[in-house]
Amino acid sequence: MKKVLLSALIAIISIGVQAQELSAADSKAIDGKVESFLSLIEAKDYTSLLDFMYPPIFEHTSKKSMFQVFDMLEQAGIELKFQNLEVLNKMAIPAENDIKYALVKYNIDMELPLNTDDLKGIAPLMVPMLQNNFGKENVEYNRADSYINVKGQKFLLGVNDPKYGDWMFLIYDSSFKSALDKTLPASVNQKAKAMSY
Repeated sequence: MKKVLLSALIAIISIGVQAQELSAADSKAIDGKVESFLSLIEAKDYTSLLDFMYPPIFEHTSKKSMFQVFDMLEQAGIELKFQNLEVLNKMAIPAENDIKYALVKYNIDMELPLNTDDLKGIAPLMVPMLQNNFGKENVEYNRADSYINVKGQKFLLGVNDPKYGDWMFLIYDSSFKSALDKTLPASVNQKAKAMSY
């Protein structure tokens, strides 16, 4: 029993220490930037979102590909309806070379009304694409009421690089694995992976 209590105490202390790594100032700054980031997603202003992205990522992936899924849906005439985009938690990742990192987990809830015959016709093709991006368990295709609903949790990796002077973000997602591997230090990437999946 003592060993169980000791293990629990060590776990609580470890979590507390990890939580303290993100200063109050950094936490507040991240909250403000993420709130703006998520507001731009809701407004479907993907061009402005690029200003929040950590610039070195664009050496390894195109700006167009960052929001390709949303862009493809919009081009197909689908009116995306975002709701309940909110930050669930923020976790510090130890700094490296004076660059600070934080993993931000957020909730996504998106509805895609299928309000034309064309959209209903391509729905069977869109569902697998969305399942691949958001996870099969997070995509509901309601054929009777003509909509697709996507729910789940996604991650942003906050980067505070003195070169850019403010918190910026990377979409921390397996679809950008190659670009993330080339942009992030290996130790940061490994810690983020362990914390996110």
